[in-house]
Amino acid sequence: MTLRRRSLVMVGFLAFAAAAYGIARRSAPAMVRHVVEQSLIQKAPADVGEESIRRRLDELLRAAPNEEARMRTLLRISQDLEKVQELTRDEWARLWPQPESGDPPGIRH
Repeated sequence: MTLRRRSLVMVGFLAFAAAAYGIARRSAPAMVRHVVEQSLIQKAPADVGEESIRRRLDELLRAAPNEEARMRTLLRISQDLEKVQELTRDEWARLWPQPESGDPPGIRH
């Protein structure tokens, strides 16, 4: 293999790696959100519907000032959910902040 051909192969690998990194970076927030949403649906009290969960999660994430804050919120909820099999009514209520509350939501107090 000539030096030119090796260089072309190396450039191709670098381009592929850069494209894979870009795709992963853009899709990571959507994947985290999907996983958190599905975990909420699975662990929510029985009388809470899927649409209600999606609506509340949308409202919570829209209230975040930027993408970084949304990711922090999703990761915090994910950490809270990994410790429980099913949320009690009290844990469910504490998961969502009250509109007038400045405290971040969470079930670990």
